[in-house]
Amino acid sequence: MTQLKGTRYDALLVTGDISTATRLVGHLAEISHACGMRPVFFTTGNHDYFGSSFACVDKAVADLCTRHRNLIALGGREIVQLSPRTALVGHRGWGDGKAGAGEHSKVVNPDRYAIYDFSPLSRTGYFSKLRSLGEESASYFRRVLPRALHRHRTVLIGTHFPLFTQALKHRNTNCAWDRQPFYSNRSAGNAVVGISRNFPGSQIEVYAGHSHCFAEFRLSSNLEIRVAGARRGFPSFQSMIHID
Repeated sequence: MTQLKGTRYDALLVTGDISTATRLVGHLAEISHACGMRPVFFTTGNHDYFGSSFACVDKAVADLCTRHRNLIALGGREIVQLSPRTALVGHRGWGDGKAGAGEHSKVVNPDRYAIYDFSPLSRTGYFSKLRSLGEESASYFRRVLPRALHRHRTVLIGTHFPLFTQALKHRNTNCAWDRQPFYSNRSAGNAVVGISRNFPGSQIEVYAGHSHCFAEFRLSSNLEIRVAGARRGFPSFQSMIHID
């Protein structure tokens, strides 16, 4: 976090995989302290739940945010005005199991055994839970994104799981068909694409993480995605986002 002290910035956007469940609160507190009074907008990622459950981690994060007022967890229907023209919304999302090989994937996803909500489920139950998590984030964007676009010309979306397979990579190569179900949130992606077509004069910029490989892709004249690159244990700061 010392790198933040020498950088000029107004706010920080973190798109998940901050830590693991037992250390997440401590690491978020360190980020809060390093940023001083600057706001830290963040989503959790799948690794942040390793060794615990959704309910326990989400409660710990919510409690922490009440004590560190510059920590803002995205996903509570908030529309953050960054400037008169630009707003930020976001949701953790989840890999919804629909992309690529879908339920026929032969990849053993570590989430299934590291996150308590998944470990007792059958294979069918696990993919049903993934679809439910994906639809939860899609419903969020259907509620919040149009309201944000009615008020602002540009809307930034912060999320953990990439919304579009065109921006998926694994170990710096194209993400394999079998891995895509756990790397992409097609439910939310389809929702955002549909909404973007109703606002042709606006711009939507999606910022995601999860794959740990930098990627960017423009889906249309008013919709693009950027995926952050990172190495485990070595946080990587991406290029500055300049707000009009």
